[in-house]
Amino acid sequence: MRILVIGLIIFMNFILESTLFQYTRVFGVKPDFTIILITSYAIMRGSGFGGFIGLASGLLQDIFYGNAIGVNGLAYMLTGYLIGQSNENVFKDSYIPSIVFNIGAVFIYQHMFFLIAYFTKNQVSYTHALMNIMIPQGIYNAILGPIIYRLLLRLDEKEFMNNKIY
Repeated sequence: MRILVIGLIIFMNFILESTLFQYTRVFGVKPDFTIILITSYAIMRGSGFGGFIGLASGLLQDIFYGNAIGVNGLAYMLTGYLIGQSNENVFKDSYIPSIVFNIGAVFIYQHMFFLIAYFTKNQVSYTHALMNIMIPQGIYNAILGPIIYRLLLRLDEKEFMNNKIY
């Protein structure tokens, strides 16, 4: 049941992020709810879940909006895997890990994109990307991340999540 619910959450996040969440911009920057979702499950369930959710979310974005399939999938998967490596050392009921890891996840993900853009000869200024994308989006995700993390943690602790659907 857990995989079915997570699949629905990924699909709903994709739909909302490509439609409604476009209007949540502050100073031209919108939060990356996909990173919040990946980070939340990586903290709760570990690197396997974080990587799986990152890959599924990223491939969904790549298939519908990407120029090259796999770029978002790889970046989100590596982000979820790296964040999930510390799940055993994190106190899951605290808000602090969600804040710290959401900021870190934004920087990991955006740096991967910056490297891809650099190696494909796109002229991107690192200071521009840092000041106008990475830092504001990291702060925005750090504010919204603990709220969504708490909701997902409550959902993950429900009894029906452990039920088998076969």
